[in-house]
Amino acid sequence: MSRDAATEPGPPGEHTITQVKPLERPRGYCAVYVDGDVALRAPAKIVAGLGFRAGRVMRADELRRAIATAQEEEALEAALKVLTACDRTEAELRRHLGRRGFRQPIIATVLDRLREKGLIDDHRYAREYVRTQGARRGLGPAALRAKLDQLGVASSLVDEALAEEMTEERQQQIAEAVAAGRWRSLRGTPGDAARSRIYVFLVRRGFDYDLAAEVSEGLPADE
Repeated sequence: MSRDAATEPGPPGEHTITQVKPLERPRGYCAVYVDGDVALRAPAKIVAGLGFRAGRVMRADELRRAIATAQEEEALEAALKVLTACDRTEAELRRHLGRRGFRQPIIATVLDRLREKGLIDDHRYAREYVRTQGARRGLGPAALRAKLDQLGVASSLVDEALAEEMTEERQQQIAEAVAAGRWRSLRGTPGDAARSRIYVFLVRRGFDYDLAAEVSEGLPADE
């Protein structure tokens, strides 16, 4: 693909596009030959849009810019395809594009464009993640922080998201719901033993020790 370009334009001067050849794999891609060597592999529509055609003579600087534009457009398409499926963090997109073989300067440019258009926003992502996953998966602040850290969200943004979406009241509600479900699953277990297990479970789910103790001790005397 374009990021796999075999050659770069040489010293200042003029270069000739000697061939634009459709590729069998990947489908929809073309190879652009400059002075007889492959200089670019990119989606055919990008190649056509940039005016690459056999016989065209281009200055070295013009050719460099065109190749960089082709790479950027291809990376942008790859990023948009991923974002169509679901929202992603900047770090996730950076890793995805890196695995696709795009160079870091191209990736940085694409991320800037997506950020400017509001298509990626780690603060928004973190808030939505905390709001939905906390309740859906029964996770407390510590577990949510660990998950977002794995996704590459900056700690300052995680702090803001937790402060905004995981209030003490919200933590209490989620912890009580988790404990109630666990309590039902422990029917037949002696009360003190069940409370001890639920306390440990809540701590492992990311709730702090004091809240875990309060919620587990507040369970019914018996089932």
